[in-house]
Amino acid sequence: MSEKPPIERLKGYLGRAWEIKRRPCYLLVDDDLALRDAQGQASHYGFSGLRPGSDMREALRFLEGLELPPGQILQLPILELDNGLFAEVHGVRLRNGWGLAFTDATEQHERQRRYQQTAHDLALAQRELEAHQAQLESALEARTRFMGRMSHEFRTPLSSILGFAELAQEDMGDKARLQADLEAIGRGAHYLLSLVDNLLDHAVLEQGELIIHPAACDPNALVNDLDQLFQPAARQQGLTLAWWLEGSLPSRLWLDETRLRQVLVNLIGNAIKFTREGGITVSMDWAGDRLEVAVEDTGPGIPPEEQARLFDAFNQGSTAQGKRGAGLGLSISRELVRRMGGDMMLESRPGRGTTVRFHLAAPARQAQGGGENDLKDRCILLLERDGDSRQLLSIFLRGAGARVLLADTQDQAVEHLSERPELVVAALLEEPHHRLLLKRLAGAGYQGPVVAVGTADDTALLEKVLRAGYADLICKPVRRSEFVQRIADLLPEEIPS
Repeated sequence: MSEKPPIERLKGYLGRAWEIKRRPCYLLVDDDLALRDAQGQASHYGFSGLRPGSDMREALRFLEGLELPPGQILQLPILELDNGLFAEVHGVRLRNGWGLAFTDATEQHERQRRYQQTAHDLALAQRELEAHQAQLESALEARTRFMGRMSHEFRTPLSSILGFAELAQEDMGDKARLQADLEAIGRGAHYLLSLVDNLLDHAVLEQGELIIHPAACDPNALVNDLDQLFQPAARQQGLTLAWWLEGSLPSRLWLDETRLRQVLVNLIGNAIKFTREGGITVSMDWAGDRLEVAVEDTGPGIPPEEQARLFDAFNQGSTAQGKRGAGLGLSISRELVRRMGGDMMLESRPGRGTTVRFHLAAPARQAQGGGENDLKDRCILLLERDGDSRQLLSIFLRGAGARVLLADTQDQAVEHLSERPELVVAALLEEPHHRLLLKRLAGAGYQGPVVAVGTADDTALLEKVLRAGYADLICKPVRRSEFVQRIADLLPEEIPS
């Protein structure tokens, strides 16, 4: 029997599986890599114009330097050829050369590429998941610490309020002591309110629903209120609290006074809390329809590595050790300022104090009245079922000079329309009662504005109220100056004859 040709012997070495693989090409070369024989689709692999004796050294560079004994098999799973094709190569070392078999490995290479990409994506996702988990664990830890602090935070002002309320009953005959008791109650209540405001606003901000509700604001009146609120606390710690208002500051600005007050309460409260000696200076300037505010203290300052974290929710710096606070004040304040069209920044150096600056949109508005007489001789109908709230709001209105018609039911409100009120203030009830009120007032001939007083402050509520036909929404807790000014802004300019 004659000996099989070299190519057939090569196929025998490699097995019948090679016969069914894609586009096979077989090469026989001598020890100098000169072609002896070729079969199959050589041109597919860039081997064109082949003939016996063709120099294959350039195409078969991967064989250079290989020292294998005859009969040894060489396997290269995926090899990129000069023409950009990917091939799977098996070789057999012969006594006087090489036998090589090429098959198309494009699909294998693509599968491998996809596998590597998937592995890379999974590794990246794993790292992102681990980072997210670390952030989540850090946030949960911060919230756990926060909840632990809040028990003390709420108990402290509540204990103060209850204690001084008891003392106030005992000190009814001593005007000076009674005044001191009431001031202490007021300080505790305002601190408690700031805690509640920050907590609720943080939850609302996480849902993206907090709204800014601008109205005419008297910055000088706001400063007076805040000065009366914080001067006792500053004096108690031996600190000075100074205000610097530039002469360009208008008497009326169009902004959300409640939110501005909240920001200033947070910043001034922090400054007093962490300053041991010296004082706090609050400056206000106005230019180009923007209000610029700075709260500067002579406290211990904040290390640079802690400054950025101070704007994170539930975070307190190292200077906060042993101090009260929920760790929300700066975070909430900056977000409120941004919602009002501005931004906030912090400047601090250890041992040199801290300055928090912010600016916000605040167009000037023409002053409407003179405080106590803003509503002089104006007739206002007040509908409020809660007796305490009805009494408080009526005091605010009468203190501004208004004639107030009181009602605790819709039927009474409709009866009072015969006295021709210019504006109706109505406590907001659940649907459909607030729509029914507007319908009943209009049916009785009333065509003036109706202002809703609500217990929530979110976008959905405001849109619902305004869509129903109310002229404005004022949210509890109601502050006298803001309440009166917003009522005055909605009244007709002339008193009906």
